[in-house]
Amino acid sequence: MLTEKYQSLIDLANRLGVSGLDVQEMDGVLKVNGIAGSADAKQQLWDEYNRLDPDYRSGDLVLNVSAPEGDASGSYAGSGAGSSSTYTVQSGDTLSKIGSNHGVSWQKIFEANRDKLDDADKIRPGQELTIPSA
Repeated sequence: MLTEKYQSLIDLANRLGVSGLDVQEMDGVLKVNGIAGSADAKQQLWDEYNRLDPDYRSGDLVLNVSAPEGDASGSYAGSGAGSSSTYTVQSGDTLSKIGSNHGVSWQKIFEANRDKLDDADKIRPGQELTIPSA
């Protein structure tokens, strides 16, 4: 059972007071959603995930924990016209899928992240991408 494999991550999320914590196991993937109280708390969760699954190779966990609005290191931060947000790449993501979810083309995401990406087909879980406004 995946909840057992990732129990220390779930316990850490509870200790850190992640609000709206939702843990569901479906089709061999454990989905953990919530809002961390700070960028530091979010990073602690990613560090624990990396400890349990170095290089995020198992592909059996989707960690979708954002930090507060306006926190530059949050999963989704920023709002308003002309702004951008950030998104943390999850296992199974593609630039097209991310773009579709944010109402922007994959090409715009790729261009906004040229400093981090050399190839549009090579993104990895845990990467923080800038999502330009539509």
